[in-house]
Amino acid sequence: MLQRIRHRRPAFFSPEIIAAALLLAGGAALRLYALGEIPPGLHQDEAPAGYDAWSLLNFGIDRNGFSWPVHFVNWGGGQSALYSYLAMPFIAMGGLTATVFRLPMALTGLLSLFLIWKIGENADGRPFALLVLLLLALNSWHLMASRWGLDANLLPFVLLLSVYFLSREDRGRLHIQAIAVAVLALSVYAYSLAYAFAPLFLGLVLGWLWLNQLADWRRLLALAALAGIVALPIILLVVINFFDLDTVSVLGVSIPRYTGPARYAGESLLLSGDWGDFFVNTGQLAALLLGWGDGRVDNGLPGFGALPPFAILLSLVGLGAVLYRAKAHREYGVHLLVAGWFAAALLVALITQVQIHRINALWLPAIYLMAVGAFFIGRNRRVILYALVAAYVSYSGLFVYQYFRDYADLAGGIYRSGLAAALERAVAAAGDEVIYVSHRRYYPAAYALFYTKPTPQEYLDTRMVAWPNSEFHFPVLFGQFVFTSPLSARDAHNLYRQVARQALQDSGIDLKPVAHYVLAAKEAADLDTSRLILERYGDYYYAYDPALIAGGAARTPLLRNARPPVSGEPATRAKFNIYWDGNALTYYKEGCDAYDTRQPFFLHITPANAADLPPEGRALGFANRDFRFGRYGALYGRNCWAVVPLPDYPIAVIKTGQFVDGKGELWRAEFPVGEQ
Repeated sequence: MLQRIRHRRPAFFSPEIIAAALLLAGGAALRLYALGEIPPGLHQDEAPAGYDAWSLLNFGIDRNGFSWPVHFVNWGGGQSALYSYLAMPFIAMGGLTATVFRLPMALTGLLSLFLIWKIGENADGRPFALLVLLLLALNSWHLMASRWGLDANLLPFVLLLSVYFLSREDRGRLHIQAIAVAVLALSVYAYSLAYAFAPLFLGLVLGWLWLNQLADWRRLLALAALAGIVALPIILLVVINFFDLDTVSVLGVSIPRYTGPARYAGESLLLSGDWGDFFVNTGQLAALLLGWGDGRVDNGLPGFGALPPFAILLSLVGLGAVLYRAKAHREYGVHLLVAGWFAAALLVALITQVQIHRINALWLPAIYLMAVGAFFIGRNRRVILYALVAAYVSYSGLFVYQYFRDYADLAGGIYRSGLAAALERAVAAAGDEVIYVSHRRYYPAAYALFYTKPTPQEYLDTRMVAWPNSEFHFPVLFGQFVFTSPLSARDAHNLYRQVARQALQDSGIDLKPVAHYVLAAKEAADLDTSRLILERYGDYYYAYDPALIAGGAARTPLLRNARPPVSGEPATRAKFNIYWDGNALTYYKEGCDAYDTRQPFFLHITPANAADLPPEGRALGFANRDFRFGRYGALYGRNCWAVVPLPDYPIAVIKTGQFVDGKGELWRAEFPVGEQ
């Protein structure tokens, strides 16, 4: 299919080798230069993954208390853990910083350049290898993906490593095939997209080995079994969370149950059942393939997509050429394997909520097939090939120029530029006093964990978590940090929710005499600058009240080993002890976690006077006040309680407890209120 130029193996210091070395050096420079400053700050997905890696390295548990989990629970819905484990040796040597945490991703990006060059050389010679190396070295998606520590961005490297072993001249050997299949199965730990992609691509790999007479059916079964063994913990993870089973721990390795809905389910049309958006999703996928962006600053610059405009047409030409040669000439080489990779990734992308990073298994084979298509078109007229290369280099050069010139300013908001400096300044000034950190639609607790590095035990003992069973729950406070700002009207209206406010009041925490604040720059208009002194750090301020500091105001007590705001004996004891004060019920449990609060609570109130029953309750004989825990309560340290207001009419009997999947009862408590 492609014009082969080599007739003998070039010398080690041939022009092709020198050119490849220069491209690798240039690719390394683009991926390593100013790694901690561009992007500026830290992404909200990097911060928790980095802290969990540090926590496991130093204490053997993550911030949710799991020992060596195969997948993080994160904020409730899960986060892939493989990248955090990969980062741990780097953190051990260099500490937990943005640069150190991103370094493994940059190095895997650089190694990907070498791997795709070797794959190209093994498939069709060094001229082709140079072209595919050039395309990847300057590709905008791969450059950006290599420069931030998003767990999903590790997936393409793992898949490429598997294909590299299958491209080698010794790919017929059992141990090489076993390594390739094991690495492919390892991809399910890199990103949840691989839950659908890896089995599909594994089937294509096994079929490709069969076509090339590299394995008989016994070996294929053995390789499939090996893949199943490697992926077994993730398979168990999916089973545990689908059937809502308990967390499993084997030899210190945890397979956790999520505290909220699985995040991967919401990202898949197949699992979410949201097929009404299928055609919209397909249109968005087509736009990305044609070179448009997805609107996310962390995935691209305005005007630039994962591929140059209409470059996908070259990929389709390459795909067609590969399939034609396979059918007409029975050529089942590495090009066909990559074509299968592309087809499998495209199929999975059709059932995925499309964003550039979510469908990132697609971009490497698309770039590879671009090279195949360019070589096919230019096989007889090299001037066309040179023109295509020149256009690609010009486009990519423009991207590189704008990226290193503009991206730090453009992405400052999404990467929380200045938040680290503002937090460090606040901690240095506040000592042990409380620090308000505004919420503003991101997860400030993750940044406080990353930059101040409390022990996971301290976090678990002092956290207060509202809505603990959501896909993305948020800590209201831990340690000396309170994550909401009473100074900001926007924050108070949008994010200082009733449950958080009520939880703070119920815990007896007085938050008024507070002198230290970390706030987003956009909130400056809401601040009383006549009272506060503001210091700006990038997109964030450290603000402090000099009057409170000078006056030596009493320090705000922090939440430690919280006790319920009740006294005396409970009205009844059950899984949750129930307290009644005439106006409200308080549900309290020691040693509680988010699993205890997942099932809905039922609350059936029988009035002393039947005339007080609301119309909807007359057929039932009681007033139905069923609720979700997060509506009235939160986790406090390692305990939890909820305060549920009662109607103002006289009550005869209260029946309460928790449902199991809306059917049976997990536990029940019943008591006559009139006798309390």
